[in-house]
Amino acid sequence: MTTISAAQKRNSRRAKKKTAVPYSKQVRGKDYFWVYLFLTPFVVLYLGFTIWPLFATVIYSFFEWDGIKPLEDFVGLENFVTIAKDPLFWLSFRNTLVFALVNTAVKIPLSLLMAILLTRKWLWGKRFFRTVYFAPLVIPVAMAGLIFSLLLHPANGAVNDMLVSAGLVAKPIDFLGDERLALLSLILVSVWQIFGQYMIYWMAALQNVPEDLYEAAELDGANEWAKLIYVTLPVIKPVAVVIVFLAFVNALRVFGLVVTMTGGGPGFQTYVVPYFIYTQALVDFPFRYGYASAAAVLFGATVLLAVMLQGHFVRRSGE
Repeated sequence: MTTISAAQKRNSRRAKKKTAVPYSKQVRGKDYFWVYLFLTPFVVLYLGFTIWPLFATVIYSFFEWDGIKPLEDFVGLENFVTIAKDPLFWLSFRNTLVFALVNTAVKIPLSLLMAILLTRKWLWGKRFFRTVYFAPLVIPVAMAGLIFSLLLHPANGAVNDMLVSAGLVAKPIDFLGDERLALLSLILVSVWQIFGQYMIYWMAALQNVPEDLYEAAELDGANEWAKLIYVTLPVIKPVAVVIVFLAFVNALRVFGLVVTMTGGGPGFQTYVVPYFIYTQALVDFPFRYGYASAAAVLFGATVLLAVMLQGHFVRRSGE
């Protein structure tokens, strides 16, 4: 065996240093100009449509303002005190949490099950089923709400026609006018509309599970359920936590379906916080833009708390 002297090692390291180009020397002078030039549109849009609205909402929450007159009537924390005593706000808050929790509890297991089926080697027509389940996501939320308003109509809706014709019900059901069914109907329509997105998330996560783990489990006599519980879920656990919290946070922002399908009714049974903010600021006269901003700040704090919990559980799952 030949030995390498210390001098040869030093010469080799010097040669590598001479040939390597430091990262700081790769972008200089006019190169920085192009970097900043391409970043500028994003920064401007982010500041104008994200940072400034957040900052302005906090400012408006301390004023009694209708959104039209000059911003002069400073009331401090009065809007927040009034919100804390407003039963409609807390009813909306409760409905929002119920919607988000039930929506997440329904769509997450269903989308996971469908993703598992669509990643099986023996399944025929995978592309067709993926397209069918993903297609509703292309439809705008407001359009989906209008479509289902017609389908669920108690007088001439297609759903009631099929139920009555099949003998499953004696008379048409007012899905959107019944206090017990209105919120559940919104949840199911929302699951149908967003189902494909979370199915794609699960499919991406499942592709990271090594096949040799499944083969080892099969050699040990594990069935499909055992492989799911002891192989699939432990491997994708960090990603699963992100998907679950992402689904919950997105469900908190329900708005379009409420506007197009129920308008907060029957009564106030489908009032949610985004719809409450919308009516206070832009519908009910006189407009209470400052009051709506206070509600938005409180609701934003709730969403922020959910995001912080997500980060905590993601770190724990990674450990």
